[in-house]
Amino acid sequence: MVDNKTTARRGVAVGSPSYEIDRDVGEHDAMRRHMTTNDAATYAMTRNGTNRQRGRAGLIALWLTQVALALMFLMAGGSKLVGVPAMVSLFDQVGVGQWFRYVTGIIELTAGIALLIPSAAVFGAMLLIPTMLGAIVINVFVVPASPVPPLVLLLLAAAVVWARRHQLRIF
Repeated sequence: MVDNKTTARRGVAVGSPSYEIDRDVGEHDAMRRHMTTNDAATYAMTRNGTNRQRGRAGLIALWLTQVALALMFLMAGGSKLVGVPAMVSLFDQVGVGQWFRYVTGIIELTAGIALLIPSAAVFGAMLLIPTMLGAIVINVFVVPASPVPPLVLLLLAAAVVWARRHQLRIF
């Protein structure tokens, strides 16, 4: 005959105070089965999607995209802030004023730097999305230019945001 007070369940003696805590407290899976601490952590990570493994090639492609975007926007933002004549005349055609050139240059420089910092890359890419939407609108309706380059940059920035979406903690 087995005595319930000495029978061990998961290394804890049945009837001991720690057994009662272990039995009643903790997370349960979808079928209401009790999970150990490691099970609960693994379950939570799987539900959040944080344990998704990217392949090495995917990670390299993501970093190449980020570095390419960063270089493009560091050069573009720098040329706006330095006052390259082509940028000055472009923003004259826009008609809002040269202050807008400075604001755009600061946004582009900030996004370019953020793209090179792993923890801030998603925010740098998010900053570029409305900037490129504005550039597309300006190229289509104000300045007669092709909207394809800002559209490509918009899609690349959106791809970086999508690839790094797990870094966003919403709710």
